[in-house]
Order: sequence, then structure tokens, then C-alpha cells
Amino acid sequence: MVSSVENNFVNTSGRPALTVGVLNPPNALHKPVLYSEKEADTQFKQLSKDIYQAEHSQKFEQKRKTPLSVFLTVFAAAVGSGYLVYRKMLK
Repeated sequence: MVSSVENNFVNTSGRPALTVGVLNPPNALHKPVLYSEKEADTQFKQLSKDIYQAEHSQKFEQKRKTPLSVFLTVFAAAVGSGYLVYRKMLK
């Protein structure tokens, strides 16, 4: 008969004790800063502009350029079709 089972999930060697249910207060409280209407408006506009630029810099059209192979394929297709039209006109 087994009288106890070893707990492999809790490893207290080298780790601080768990504080389950204990709330640790912060070292300092957040001190609110008051802004004037004009200064708050300019900061809000700057923040909105930064967010707008960050969102639109992640668009596919702005991140990727058209590969050279696409241009070469389109050029080769145009030359090939032009050659076929030219040969058809000579007959």
C-alpha cells in the first residue's frame, strides 16, 4: 500500500515560494498628469498620426515590390504574341 505520492509538478528548489491568493502592492502609484486642452489635442493628433502611419506601413502594396520575374514574363509574353501577330500578317 502506498502511503504518499511524490509531487513532481512543484519544484521549489531555486524558485521563490508561490504566493497564491496574496496581492503584492506596487512600489509607487501612478501619478496622473493634467494637460491643457490645446496640448492634449496636439498630443492626440500626433498619436493618431503615428498609429495611422504604422497601420498603413504594414500594407502589402507598401511592403513588397513587383518581382523582376513578373516583368520579364510579361515582356516575353508581349514579344511572343507580337511575333505571332507579325507572322500572321505576313501570310
